Amino acid sequence: MNDTSTSQRRLALVIDADNAQPSLIQPVLLAAASRGRVTVRRIYGDWTSPNMTSWKAHLLDHSIRPIQQFRIVGGKNATDSAMIIDAMDLLHSGLVDGFCIVSSDSDFTSLARRIQESGLFVMGVGRRTTPVAFQRACEEFVFTDDMRATPSATSSSAKRRPAERTASVSPAGAPPARAEAPRKARSTQPDAQVLDLLSQGIRSATDEDTGWAGIGRVGQIVRQYEPGFSNKDYGHASLSGLLESHPELFRLRKGDNGQAQVQLIERPVERASEPAADDTPKAAARPRRSRQPRKASAESGAADSMVIAAAPVAADPAPEAPAASDAKADKPRAPRRSRARKPAAAAMPQDGE
Repeated sequence: MNDTSTSQRRLALVIDADNAQPSLIQPVLLAAASRGRVTVRRIYGDWTSPNMTSWKAHLLDHSIRPIQQFRIVGGKNATDSAMIIDAMDLLHSGLVDGFCIVSSDSDFTSLARRIQESGLFVMGVGRRTTPVAFQRACEEFVFTDDMRATPSATSSSAKRRPAERTASVSPAGAPPARAEAPRKARSTQPDAQVLDLLSQGIRSATDEDTGWAGIGRVGQIVRQYEPGFSNKDYGHASLSGLLESHPELFRLRKGDNGQAQVQLIERPVERASEPAADDTPKAAARPRRSRQPRKASAESGAADSMVIAAAPVAADPAPEAPAASDAKADKPRAPRRSRARKPAAAAMPQDGE
């Protein structure tokens, strides 16, 4: 992953807008940048549909070219055909050395297999529910379920809008001022967006065997995604110094080859949220409250039954007599049957007399 041939590989990023999430475009671009230089960025969909409005801000900020494809028949996905045709044109043009297909649709299985037959690198990006046939047709497959969604891309564009508006408003007869984004002040702490960008770059460059990422490779990936990034804007002469200034997020060391390496530390906020879901004291308190009235109701019910059972005995003693007579009548039932048999045997000699 970290060799020279990988960094010089030219990749074509083709995105199926119907099967991709706009909030994951940043980690997807970083994952593609860790496999090569993304020279072609295209996304396919019906942009007249209201479902595509969430993509517009992301396409502008990440310089992705939208390809329009109208839906010829309702319920049919016509973007797959346009995406496959463009991918085959790029394959035969010789302008790219590999492809990154962003989709969870199994319709691109044949396309991925055809790209591999031509000797080019093919990488798939999709959900874990992607059919296994499409996953195995790719040389490498990255799951979006393991990626973290980033804030809306409108935040960065919103910072540039005030400068553009002030530049457009000028006195009458005066030439329009040049629209320039203000440069960040030096020796400032990076905000949450920059730290998240560095974290995503470390995840993309991390070696699966060692669990560490080379800082030089992290810098290449981050600058491919954000060419204007510079660690000097934050008061550090090197990227290692910037990462070392946040020991709660990043862990640094020197590798066997003497190069600096970095490892991402999970944020404590995520770990603290896990026990919060378990509310054992509240769950234990609820049955205690419910048990007390149950015992009281059971005791009151037993007391009421005793009163009800005792009331007829004291008020009406007459039923006791039949109960006693019934007991007397029940006791001799067995002897009556045995007595009746004895006289029957004794009556036979009497009749014979």
